[in-house]
Amino acid sequence: MKRRAVFLDRDGVLIEEQSYIKTLDEMNIYPFTSDCIKKLHQAGFLAIVITNQSGVARGYLTEETLKQMNTKLKEEIGVDDIFYCPHYSKGVIAKYSFNCMCRKPNIGMIEKACDKYEIDLSRSYFIGDRKTDIETGKNAGVKTILLRTGYGKADEAVSNFDYACDDLRNAVNICISGLGEKEK
Repeated sequence: MKRRAVFLDRDGVLIEEQSYIKTLDEMNIYPFTSDCIKKLHQAGFLAIVITNQSGVARGYLTEETLKQMNTKLKEEIGVDDIFYCPHYSKGVIAKYSFNCMCRKPNIGMIEKACDKYEIDLSRSYFIGDRKTDIETGKNAGVKTILLRTGYGKADEAVSNFDYACDDLRNAVNICISGLGEKEK
């Protein structure tokens, strides 16, 4: 049987938005994030991070530093996996400077997660704070939740989200309550 998942953007959702985070020390995890991930797990959801990280292509940080950040997130908040896109067509690091199918709003990262975990998209959600997060969720066919944190404070002009919440705690409650879930 396929599993349910909550796909989560990183910056502005799990951690404080700070433009381009370049070091582990700059990564500030919201104090409620770990409890939110635990609640998702208790409700039977996978918690999978889907994040554009063009700072690698822009030369702001190395992919190795990004991997260290991902390890810290997995250890401290307990997400099941992290899929990231280091690409950006106008980047300065040649090996990352191209258009790809993984960069949101494309769904390449979600497709990889589905292949790895056998996810039922019809019973899944995408939580993010940007228009590209909502577009990614819509492109993948999942329910979308716009957070009013990070860039979501200004991006609520996006009109095609399914729900909008003040922070991750409210969004998790929507996922757990099964709002909008199709009966099988």
